[in-house]
Amino acid sequence: MDKNYELPTDETDFTISVNNETGETDDKKEGKYFGMQIIQYSSGRVMIKGSIHKFFNRTDFNGNDFDMKNLSIALKDLETEIGLKPQFCKLENIEIGINIQLPFDPNKILQNLLFHRSVEFNKTISGAFYYQSAKRDYIVKIYNKTAQYEKKLKKYAENLSFMKADEKKHFTLFKKTVNEHLQPNTLRFELKFLKMNILNDLGIVYLSDLIKPEMINIFKTLLLKEFQEVYFYDYTTDEANMKKMEINKLKDYRNPNYWVNLNKKDKYYHKRKFQEMTLKYSQNIKAKVSELIKQKIEKMREKSLDFSTDNFTENEKQKFRLFDRSDIGSKSPKLST
Repeated sequence: MDKNYELPTDETDFTISVNNETGETDDKKEGKYFGMQIIQYSSGRVMIKGSIHKFFNRTDFNGNDFDMKNLSIALKDLETEIGLKPQFCKLENIEIGINIQLPFDPNKILQNLLFHRSVEFNKTISGAFYYQSAKRDYIVKIYNKTAQYEKKLKKYAENLSFMKADEKKHFTLFKKTVNEHLQPNTLRFELKFLKMNILNDLGIVYLSDLIKPEMINIFKTLLLKEFQEVYFYDYTTDEANMKKMEINKLKDYRNPNYWVNLNKKDKYYHKRKFQEMTLKYSQNIKAKVSELIKQKIEKMREKSLDFSTDNFTENEKQKFRLFDRSDIGSKSPKLST
């Protein structure tokens, strides 16, 4: 962040934590603005955390598409409303992902996930169709976005009678947004970068770098490359036409524990055999999903505008929003989770 950044005290309240036993403070100031957490440390360093996608939507929802023009508008709003200058905001981590609508239940993929590259997928959230494969520098995440928000809606509804007035208002807006914009059978594929060295090498250092025209190709290449390394049992595999020996081998291949015990050489060999078997006896769901990812990114590219002209009018901005500016309050609503 810009060392001269001033906290937007006119837009949101900031708090300082106090130790209940000693009464001492760490002089760290924290505030929230439409889901964006603003933290200023005693050294003067400022960190901004949060989903720019959700900030753009002005509610706790990121199940719709968020393309380059949306990002450009969101960054302009962050600068106008809380003084955040993208060219001074150095990225410490970032998530890059895509939502696609499948012609079948996404759980048919998720329940059959095996590994990404050489690291198995783990179900980190009990009862949710959310899986991830963690590396040193990044995490591959794949999950059922439709099921995620259906579950969240249900949880909110169960607590409706305990909500305060402002929380009920938030829930009404959230429910309306989900019902209008969440598509059925939405699969989310995402890369969460814990360290920025890979992206730094690709020219992504500051927040402002994300809206460079060449970024869409970089994101497309990254997502498609990493999805090709996702291995799962194809539920369309037709075992009726397989030989008994192949069926027995397939039982091994669809078992995640089988792959854990293979050395690097054997894993490479059996990955190739598994791919050959899948191509021969299935409808190749992986290739179909990969094509949907490619098509979705291309569609989002076509929708994007030429940012270099910087010619958005206020009316043009509103066409791309879920909500018009009348929904933006002077301060971030303080909601319990």
